[in-house]
Amino acid sequence: MSSTIDVNMSICDKKVSVTATMKEDGTLDIDIQSDCDSIKHYAETLRNITMDDITNFETSRINKEDVRGNMSMICMAPIAVYQAAWMECGMMSKRIYSKCGPITITDRKE
Repeated sequence: MSSTIDVNMSICDKKVSVTATMKEDGTLDIDIQSDCDSIKHYAETLRNITMDDITNFETSRINKEDVRGNMSMICMAPIAVYQAAWMECGMMSKRIYSKCGPITITDRKE
């Protein structure tokens, strides 16, 4: 079974959907869908990750500059990859996520 995280980024008016699927060899297939052109390279490059990629932030391919391409520094797509992978591995509750809904970034009006 797969795990999907949806991101609605109101600050750039883009949407990202990340699906992680555990394979028999312990790696995870990653499928990234978005209406953002800047994420295309990331989606094409990051198709498979390892447990080390989701547990070791410093060495993770999820954050590597050559994988990220020209994505904005503040893009939430990498965080969605982490969360989908964690959920697929049982490190994050699917039940809690289903109650909270997609990640939403909104402007805070003071």
